[in-house]
Amino acid sequence: MWPEVETAKDENRRELKLTGASVAKRITDNAGCLDEAIYGLASLNLLDVNDTPLQVISPRLASLTHLQSLLLFRNKIAELPAAIGTLGELKVLDLSGNKLTSLPTEFGQLRSLTTLNLSFNQLKTVELTQLAHLSVCNLSGNQLEEVPEFYVGEVHHLTEVILEKNLITELPEALTRHQILKTLNVADNRIEQVPKYVSKCVKLKEINLKGNPLKDKRLLKLVDQCRSKQVLDYVEKSGYQAPKGGSTKAPKKGSPSEASEEANAPAATTPVEEPPQQEAVDEAQLKIVIRKVTPNTPKVSFSAEARTIRPHALFCIVRNFPVADLKKFLQLQNSLHDVECARREVATIATHDLAKVKGTGLRYHAAPPEEISLTTLGSATQTKVTAAKYYADLRQHAEQVRKDKKRNTYSGVHKYIALLENQPLFVYLSDEEKVISLPPLTNCDETKITDTTRDLLLEVTSDVDHKHCVRVMNALLHRMLLMDVEPIAPTTNGESAAVVAGKSKKSKASAASKVEAIRYNRSVTLEVEQVQLYDVAAGRLHSVYPGKGDIVGDEAKGIVVETAS
Repeated sequence: MWPEVETAKDENRRELKLTGASVAKRITDNAGCLDEAIYGLASLNLLDVNDTPLQVISPRLASLTHLQSLLLFRNKIAELPAAIGTLGELKVLDLSGNKLTSLPTEFGQLRSLTTLNLSFNQLKTVELTQLAHLSVCNLSGNQLEEVPEFYVGEVHHLTEVILEKNLITELPEALTRHQILKTLNVADNRIEQVPKYVSKCVKLKEINLKGNPLKDKRLLKLVDQCRSKQVLDYVEKSGYQAPKGGSTKAPKKGSPSEASEEANAPAATTPVEEPPQQEAVDEAQLKIVIRKVTPNTPKVSFSAEARTIRPHALFCIVRNFPVADLKKFLQLQNSLHDVECARREVATIATHDLAKVKGTGLRYHAAPPEEISLTTLGSATQTKVTAAKYYADLRQHAEQVRKDKKRNTYSGVHKYIALLENQPLFVYLSDEEKVISLPPLTNCDETKITDTTRDLLLEVTSDVDHKHCVRVMNALLHRMLLMDVEPIAPTTNGESAAVVAGKSKKSKASAASKVEAIRYNRSVTLEVEQVQLYDVAAGRLHSVYPGKGDIVGDEAKGIVVETAS
């Protein structure tokens, strides 16, 4: 019997948490399974097994009849046993970051479930119509092509739905049945039209539509500026009106509906020539220019221990970027941490004032937390503390919040604390004088960004996947580029988008065909300088970022990427 399990049994504990390197090794040695004795702990109401190579959940799970919280995130589970449906008291289920492709039919028997997290799996469909008490549902990072149907009854419970990073093309009218829905996140999908009926969700306060190929340029501008209220007001007045009994999907090229529209359209007296595709690129006002490494560019070395614990790291430098609005810049970073980084569970961002980084030799290493000391960001006393002390204080604060809110587990941003539970080593980034970053916890106060900052060192790290680092760094650079510009969408005859929007339906349709590619009120160039990452153990260059193809443009937003000669 594993020592943690034996202790839980002897003391008749209600909670069991298993994570860390020693647990991972035991699971590997046990063919990807847990100690069978766990399923004999009938008194458990919380089972937490995370960040391990766990692959198999035994059907004996059914014996844990008092389980209220089952947290199995960031493992390697590809299949759930039918026995999961017997957990009649289960309220919180977190299976994020696994390899699930489907759910058993018995999943619908979890009638007490209130919080469900199945994000970052490989699900194409989910059946949730029987989960009568579901309140919070996170299905981001899957392969869903449609918004799933939720339970509809006399009593409404659904308040938060997160569906970002899927393949969804439209928002169904069935969503409007959930009258207390407060948050809807469908960022990074394939939605082109936002229908008017979305505004029927009267309690909806937060809606995230970023990263969708929206056809309405005015709506696209509001979405990019993170203004949920303005987005919802605009959708209510000017949202897409689907044909009765129809879909919000745009008709495909050559479809019968498109052919019918073409047949009824008035004949054009003069053919309108479409501008060549290259012209749109040439007219783009927003550029990211990649500059190569110079002899004075800082270099980062990493140790084998750091790469074992948190193996994925990217660094780059942004030159000549005055942070005129510090509050806005910090809000930008917080927003990325919440959405793109999944509250730091997928990746963590750190930004530094390069002028305050000492020397050109940076170290990405690992050490016991008692041996790492730094002045944490926003420290009131401006004195150094050990990473162990800082982490313990965070845990204490998170535990107090959990008790105050009467929850079984940490919520919100505090969930990332579990990433370091039972870790014998913490990774850190240091310059020649001090520790400047302790991912995923904090940066140091000495290198924080201020309104006098001009050159920035950007850092993104992850213990999940390198591609998440690239994606998050791309998002950070794009958001920095767009931070102080206003998008405008003029028409070819010089009218503004606002004027066009106020015309009749007929004039709207005519003007819409003349709208040019999105433009901005001023030109901005972001200078991104490469940073090299060296492997200490191998004694050679490991990688350089940005490399070829790492930073991509965005045609819809008029962003182009160039490499300086």
